[in-house]
Amino acid sequence: MSDGALYVPDQAALDTVTDPWSEALRAQRDLGLYIPINFHTVPAISLKAACFNKNLYSDKAFQKCFSNLLALGLRRFNVDVYWDQLNSAWSLCPAEIAPADSDTNSSSPSSSSSSSSASTSISPSPTATNQSVSSSSRSVSLTARQTVATQTSLFPSSAPTVEARQISSSTISHPASSSSSASGSQTGGNGFIAPSGSYNCTPSLTLGYLTRILSNFLERSATTTDATSTLLLLNLHAAAPWSSPNSPAQKPGQLPQTGNFISDIITGNLSSNLYTPQRLEAERADLDDNDGWFSGNEDTHPASGYYETHQVDGRLITTDGWPTEAFIVFRALQRLIVSFRSVDPLLSDYNLTVDAPTIFPQNTIRHSNDVALNSDGTLATGCLLVPSETTITASTNSSWMLATAPNINIDANPDLLVPLSSIANLTSCGLSPFLNSSLADTTADQNPLPYAAFTRSYEWTFAPGEPSNNTAGNSTMGRCTAMYTNGTYRGRWRTVDCAASLRVACQDPSVPYRWEVPSERSPYINAQSLCPEGLEFSVPHTALENSHLLAAALASSSEKEVREPILVNLNSLDVEDCWVAGENTTCPYVPPTDTDRARVVVVPTVAAVIIFVCAALTFFVKCAANRREDKRGRRRRMVGGWEYEGVPS
Repeated sequence: MSDGALYVPDQAALDTVTDPWSEALRAQRDLGLYIPINFHTVPAISLKAACFNKNLYSDKAFQKCFSNLLALGLRRFNVDVYWDQLNSAWSLCPAEIAPADSDTNSSSPSSSSSSSSASTSISPSPTATNQSVSSSSRSVSLTARQTVATQTSLFPSSAPTVEARQISSSTISHPASSSSSASGSQTGGNGFIAPSGSYNCTPSLTLGYLTRILSNFLERSATTTDATSTLLLLNLHAAAPWSSPNSPAQKPGQLPQTGNFISDIITGNLSSNLYTPQRLEAERADLDDNDGWFSGNEDTHPASGYYETHQVDGRLITTDGWPTEAFIVFRALQRLIVSFRSVDPLLSDYNLTVDAPTIFPQNTIRHSNDVALNSDGTLATGCLLVPSETTITASTNSSWMLATAPNINIDANPDLLVPLSSIANLTSCGLSPFLNSSLADTTADQNPLPYAAFTRSYEWTFAPGEPSNNTAGNSTMGRCTAMYTNGTYRGRWRTVDCAASLRVACQDPSVPYRWEVPSERSPYINAQSLCPEGLEFSVPHTALENSHLLAAALASSSEKEVREPILVNLNSLDVEDCWVAGENTTCPYVPPTDTDRARVVVVPTVAAVIIFVCAALTFFVKCAANRREDKRGRRRRMVGGWEYEGVPS
């Protein structure tokens, strides 16, 4: 159910997600559809660093900040949550919110008083409501790290109706002030900000408020071209006492009861979107079940080589596997995973077993790798790329692996076509960069552009400015893709003429990191014929696979060949700007009769129900026939081998 307009990104944030970046981002998402989600390399960010670096905890400023980060394409969030026993709430403020009539609370209505060092002005918003849904107390035991399966099938997206997409960073305006900034006082849902020592906090800034914003975003982004999975990693703390907010927190005498458990807050707004430990445990126990990961068309099965399977009592099981994004997003229709990252010892008496069926336990998703970086941003130690290791080993296992990003010096108006070298290199090494500090000494509500630069730097597929505009009148020019093995963006891809004869990328489909690049050359149409027996003409599906392909290309190349690009199995021959693998593969997002390349928009679940009821009350047969003829986006499309109408709101 929609919760009003809580997802409200600035236009400055939306303007950064334009072609060709958005097209490249969709292609990168689609390349990883059949790789288990724990092997995806996606950046993580601390909301404390990105939204609260000035100790201003305003609901409206946070609403803008979180919305901007979601709009930029960030999918993995580190959230610090504080148990405020005084108000019986899980708050995002580090200190308890003082009673409104206390001497400590010297705040005033939004029309007066300035209580913040920041320059943002916030208008009142509705107080967040924490809806509660009781959770089972069943405890779930899980194996933390996995290895996943690999599949070579690809289902990239078509871009919306757009023209040529070469974009300069100069076309993106720097927001002198965001829509949440002005002079005056910071006010929150109750019309005031409560000063709590060093903190200025809105009473309504709670975990429930965050879930309402996220729910609105998931509904708004529920399209075949935009839907992705999202991760929330929760750090649980005890809030400092309101009477002494700058002193250390104390062990609370009152702990959450039914209705105030973390799982109650999460399921209150996000239950239909939630992929849970209970479901993972059940799916691991029977992979061949009718609704299991290995059910249905073989082309939709997880890629091989990423996790182990065993036969037990006639059932195919895994102890360490995770589903693919194609499965949880487009089949299970569950786009959100929530996990505990840490729990303060002061909350040691908090009953985690209540949350166990809903929230993944600590260390399930948190895996950090110690790295050392050189001055140029390359990794001196900690890289998971070992060219001689073609299978996943203990030293190359990138499951849920992240590394803290170094301090980044960046301008307030950065060049978005120049990746941050440290972030790009962490990604190429199979590590998800974790940003634990603010950028350009600003928050994402005041200026999203530095955070856009961070987000863009994790792209490992196309080079900046690619895929470049192809010639509509030429059926092959700019419709194929090749990796460039030298130059500024070595290992990144550019569009090429499909008729050009190039060396080709060949992969062992059962061994994800085994790549070969034969010395012979061929145009795209005959590329498979050059691959040795047992190997397939392919395209990398993860950042680490891409790095292994680059290493194989360099190892097998002469000095002259190093300057030649390597053809990979990715093309837009069927529909311009819709990148798919395979010469005869059709674009899954655009009906063949469409000529305007409009994206297929998902019908939200609630709207679908309304349409169904209305049709049933009128001329059902006639309306059903009309809907089958509808060419404006409501027809079912095959995405990842499954019919897909929508992601539930």
